[in-house]
Amino acid sequence: MHRLALGALVPLLAACAVQVGGTARAEPPHVIDGARLEREVAATLTADPQLAGAAVQCPHDAVAVPRVTLFCQVVRPTRVSSIPVTILDREGDYTIGRPF
Repeated sequence: MHRLALGALVPLLAACAVQVGGTARAEPPHVIDGARLEREVAATLTADPQLAGAAVQCPHDAVAVPRVTLFCQVVRPTRVSSIPVTILDREGDYTIGRPF
């Protein structure tokens, strides 16, 4: 009797092993390219004569987490402003806000 019960369990255990072995791996998180972000923020500032040409500093290697807001700094000789950058999705798409 024990041989029959063990023989019936072997295919079941093999099927379970295949399902567990086939689980998907998590993709590594996307990282925001800080240098590219700085260039894009600087490009948006060209519309404002007071901010055009100002130095821009943004976080580098920030992980793309949807609905998280990063802040870039706009450095001028007399003032430092912040610009919010909101992450839209896990691929790293974002929107650039207005300086404050």
